[in-house]
Amino acid sequence: MTQFVSWLLILFCVDTNGHEISQQRFDSIPVESYNIKRENCVTNSVTSNRLSEVRKLFDKNNVDAYIITADDVHMHPGLSNIAKCDKRLQAVSGFSANFGIAVVTSTSASLWTDGRHFRQAEKETDCGWEIYRKGGPEVVTVTDWIIQKLQTKEGEKNVGSAPSYMNAVWWRNFDTVLSQSKIRLLPINNDLVDEIWTDSRSVRPSKDLNSLDIKYAGRTWQEKIEDVRKEMTKKNVEVLVVTGVDEIAWLFNVRGKDFANKPYFYSFVSIDKNSVSLYIIDSKSKLNKVPTDPESKQKLKDHLKTGADGKCTGECVQVMEYDHNQFALNIASLAKKSTGRIWLSYDCNYKLYSVIPKEKVYQAIPPTLYLKARKNFIERNGMRNSNLLDSVVIVEFFARLEKEILEGIPWTVHQAAEEAIKVRSRSLSLYRDQSFNTLSGSGHRGADFRYHPSAETDHDITTTEIFNQDSGGQYLDGTSDLTRTFHYGNATEHEKEMYTRVLMAHINLSNLKFPVGQTGRAIDAVSREPLWEVGVDYMHETGHGISHNGAVVEGPASISCIEETHMSDVKLDASLFGGDDNQLERVPDNADYPINEHMCFTTEPGYYEEGYFGIRIENVMIVRKCKQKYNISSHHFLEFETVTFIPYEPKLITYDIMSQSEVDWMNSYHQEVWDKVSPLLKKKNNNVALEWLHKRVQPVYLHHNIHSFYENSDKIEL
Repeated sequence: MTQFVSWLLILFCVDTNGHEISQQRFDSIPVESYNIKRENCVTNSVTSNRLSEVRKLFDKNNVDAYIITADDVHMHPGLSNIAKCDKRLQAVSGFSANFGIAVVTSTSASLWTDGRHFRQAEKETDCGWEIYRKGGPEVVTVTDWIIQKLQTKEGEKNVGSAPSYMNAVWWRNFDTVLSQSKIRLLPINNDLVDEIWTDSRSVRPSKDLNSLDIKYAGRTWQEKIEDVRKEMTKKNVEVLVVTGVDEIAWLFNVRGKDFANKPYFYSFVSIDKNSVSLYIIDSKSKLNKVPTDPESKQKLKDHLKTGADGKCTGECVQVMEYDHNQFALNIASLAKKSTGRIWLSYDCNYKLYSVIPKEKVYQAIPPTLYLKARKNFIERNGMRNSNLLDSVVIVEFFARLEKEILEGIPWTVHQAAEEAIKVRSRSLSLYRDQSFNTLSGSGHRGADFRYHPSAETDHDITTTEIFNQDSGGQYLDGTSDLTRTFHYGNATEHEKEMYTRVLMAHINLSNLKFPVGQTGRAIDAVSREPLWEVGVDYMHETGHGISHNGAVVEGPASISCIEETHMSDVKLDASLFGGDDNQLERVPDNADYPINEHMCFTTEPGYYEEGYFGIRIENVMIVRKCKQKYNISSHHFLEFETVTFIPYEPKLITYDIMSQSEVDWMNSYHQEVWDKVSPLLKKKNNNVALEWLHKRVQPVYLHHNIHSFYENSDKIEL
């Protein structure tokens, strides 16, 4: 039977009544570094045959082992989107997740993935593969495994990998460690999996592109290019290479649908002081196509001031066909002509890195990423508007959901997730898509904070269990991401306490004032303190950046003091490199990037009790300057403006453990929720939602550890 390691407590926890909470209630991650027997594994003849074909190419390419990543040429940090045609690791192993790395020799094959995908790998991967949990106890690193497998080989030892599909920082680290054991890392430009995977391979997505009107974007692409060039001048850079599809969509005020739940499109960009080049799929067709979004007013060629064939001169965008090999050749040509530096992001693949002379490489967080994160005036107002209207329709939905459940009308978590999409798409004209697949669960399934309900895993929402839902929408004027937790019956005292502590953590960050220059790592503990006080924690970031009409998770900053993120339960490079850590390069952690004015974040602390229930509360916030009582120094202070307006669950709050300042903040927030949401509900004549909202926004105060309503004169009137 699979054993587990606790994520929340090392030994045991004691609840507020002095009872031990059993170890197993917090267990979630397998301890084993790999499963040796895999008695129930199944071998797929198709993927197994492909692996055999890859091995047949070893001699031709002079390699003894081959590293296969789960990435494509873009690396997609934070996007978690890999097209089916790019799932090379799945093509030869069966493992379908986007988080993993594998090494194959002529006789062995091993896969490394994190704890969140370990069971999935155990289930999906063909027999004959060893599966290692990254960051597991004493797990062998990828480089140590390679060294062990090749130690008996005489003469030259070579490991191959496709430079297009590996982060340049990781490549350099692999090369550093392997070279110390006299093993060469060879770039195989024609990836071995690409070479043999010719059957049943889907076509790369290529959906319509539409320009985003200036009334939503706030600044023209010409103004953004000017901003970028100013940043390039500051760093003494002549050429900027952009491979982040989120940055490109923002830069040119263009949106697409090549990625699920993200309005982006496959593209590359290069910018120098005289020209801008954009590479897209089916370039000529898309440049001349009539807009398919009713809010888009121009053909793409007119929007980008270019010709029908993508060629142009002056203040325009040269548009070329999307081809990574050609893009790399063009970057090499620019680098050869340039006398200055070439700016690459940390997420650039090694092939692009390698075509530039080392002395000309400047690798850093790109200006397109950090400028995008600081929303302009129009974008901030769009975030306020989209999140308010999103809150209104979700308040209506939550009110109807509770009413029908209490009336005995059955609801399942999958139905509720689907309905969260429908109410947005039916009611809001600027809605274009959900911002991510809804996370939702009732009872013990809610304890998995990554749980996506489906028709196959569906279960009822009941009056005896906690129910939570995390959903969001993509709008032309913004992006939403919200989570609320409910109980439609009588919650236990333990459930109430843990909900209240999560609420306190949520309020602590929402109400925080902090100096300019602080990082997410520096302020994260403020949120966690109410949970730490009783010996528990949550294993994800407290908050992540959120885009304007873009990805629900945005860099370059996040709010966290732990290794776990929305992507993985360990560092992305965990268990990859053996040897001396001091010799390795590191990609900067988002938690160490300063939080700046006009960035947008979520605040989403949680509590997850394995086998019982899960709690999370989440709002979207905008960073703004705050008024200071004293101005005795040059330091400015920042605070968060909350733009999600949905009340908390009073049936789950134990007011006795809250501080006066926490209650005051909640009362103020609920007053604002009422002031902003109730007029819109009244316009809709939705009395069910209005009454539901009214009950939840009533002010409370603390008096001798007893909560009660204010006097009638202070109540919020319907």
